[in-house]
Amino acid sequence: MKKLKNLAINLGLTLSTLIFAVAVGEIGLRIAGIEQSPPPRMDAEVDENSPYTFQDPYRGWAGNPNGKSFWTGEGIPSEIKMNSGGFRDYERSKTKLENGLRIALLGDSFTEAIHVKLEDTYGAIIEKNLQQCPVLKDRKVEVMNFGVQGYGTAQELMTLRHHVWDYSPDLVILVFFASNDLRNNSRALEHDHLRPYFFYQNGELVADMSFRNLKFWERDIYAFSQVDFLPFWLVQNSRILQLIRKVEVEGKHRQYMKDYSEINTAFYKEPKPNSDWSETWKVTEGLIKLMRDEIYEKGKDFMVVTASDAHQVLPNFQDIEGFRKSLNVPHLFYPDTRLKNFGKKENIPVYTLAGPIWHEAKKTGKCLHGFDNAIPCKGHWNIAGHKFVGEIMADYLCKRYTNSE
Repeated sequence: MKKLKNLAINLGLTLSTLIFAVAVGEIGLRIAGIEQSPPPRMDAEVDENSPYTFQDPYRGWAGNPNGKSFWTGEGIPSEIKMNSGGFRDYERSKTKLENGLRIALLGDSFTEAIHVKLEDTYGAIIEKNLQQCPVLKDRKVEVMNFGVQGYGTAQELMTLRHHVWDYSPDLVILVFFASNDLRNNSRALEHDHLRPYFFYQNGELVADMSFRNLKFWERDIYAFSQVDFLPFWLVQNSRILQLIRKVEVEGKHRQYMKDYSEINTAFYKEPKPNSDWSETWKVTEGLIKLMRDEIYEKGKDFMVVTASDAHQVLPNFQDIEGFRKSLNVPHLFYPDTRLKNFGKKENIPVYTLAGPIWHEAKKTGKCLHGFDNAIPCKGHWNIAGHKFVGEIMADYLCKRYTNSE
């Protein structure tokens, strides 16, 4: 009896000490301001105020209608607010004005552009500047932003089919970022599988929508930790678990950088026959042709714009040359050239941004990619980059509409 009593006392002391240590740890981490919330899980209760949902049946993740939050990552701290359609754009009516001109932008994070304020995005600048085009002065110009971060061409095709047509656009522009759009379209190359894929079957592209049945831990081995197997509410409210998760995920991120060091630069190179890269190019070009066919069938216009990669447009040519030599490639414009030639063959206008952006960077000596709170000259377009892209795209489109008069 005495032994049981001593055991109970020891267990009680141990448990009390553990609870005290956890409480002290939680309080200490809160005082220190250490917090690392887990990403929303596909099986978690949807927060109607979150800017994103991870339960879109066609695209995997998508903007949450009217959702909002405050962005403090790469770029300019600002509010992220989705419109009623679930896109980072001004509110748009589904009824187009009789004499209106609507342009729909499809793209990824370069187009959604949470790194700058909405009014500083290239889409907003195109809209503002194009309204001044003499041949369009009597028409209401709307440039609608359907970009979503992380999207590949397959998700952009689904966006076109299930969302864009509701707004009756006259022109659809696909903004293609080769650095990740190609691997986004390949199950073999992509690590985040919460997305549709397409593959060729009997000469036709077929949709693989198996992501609908993914368990949350199957989505991305680099983004989830063992802590994520615990109840979501527990991780949301425990700073200790969040700290453990942060340490584990940072380790996985280092592993990701190691594993993907080659994948993240392979798009600069002509793919080897029968390789994963050869296949994803084939699928990607097939997806663009599907877009073309569906858009032309409705009697609307379509074009592709190739976004610049930061290494292509560094102000110092020696820096570009050093990177090119490290990859052992003749130049850094393989994807741009390939898509330009593809467009000529398939009756798809293709506008390449890398050349004009590099000339502007070289002339001014300023980087049009990168932010001071991230990696200068790398990453996404900064405010100056968006401004330049918006201005030259508005000029290009104005000339296009002028010549069609």
